[in-house]
Amino acid sequence: MKTKIILLSTALLFMVSVSSFAQSDDKDVYKGIRAGWQSSNLFLDGSTDGSTNLSSFYVGIFGEKKLIPLLSFGASLEYSQVGSVASDVDDTKFVMHYVGVPLYVKVKLGPVFALGGAAANFKVAESFTLLGEKLNDEDYEALEIEKSNVFDVPLFLGLGVKILMINIEARYYWGMLDIDKSDAFTLKSQYFQIGAGISF
Repeated sequence: MKTKIILLSTALLFMVSVSSFAQSDDKDVYKGIRAGWQSSNLFLDGSTDGSTNLSSFYVGIFGEKKLIPLLSFGASLEYSQVGSVASDVDDTKFVMHYVGVPLYVKVKLGPVFALGGAAANFKVAESFTLLGEKLNDEDYEALEIEKSNVFDVPLFLGLGVKILMINIEARYYWGMLDIDKSDAFTLKSQYFQIGAGISF
């Protein structure tokens, strides 16, 4: 019940934010698209346990509203892939496909800006490739592997620079929730993004 309330509250907050951006003709409202490269890993009880980062991508849309000359509020809707690769076992990797709702505050000084916020990540799919073979639902059951939780809340910080209509930025995300359903250990995600956005 608590998770459903969080999901509904986050979805409502995002819809209100995006709706206000979409309907506004205010010159202090900016909208755009962003995309780039992402590197992620999963931390088992605080350690990567020998795994290596998963290289993937992110893509999304965003809206920002200037609150005061140096401060803006932003909201995004993004798709990304988060997971890890087993460094000691060939062709073995775990990938979660997320639709995320990052909300953030941006401080801008000249062309340079810093931002920070939190995201609500909703898992829409996951895949587990073991020794080059992609597992299906029956394989999960046979190997007694539980699927990960459907929701995560990463916090993030970022830095960037704006050149005309183009934003070049880097962000680092720390997953706050345990995405593993068992009580045997905690599994949390961390990922780094670098890419560009175009505002209009």
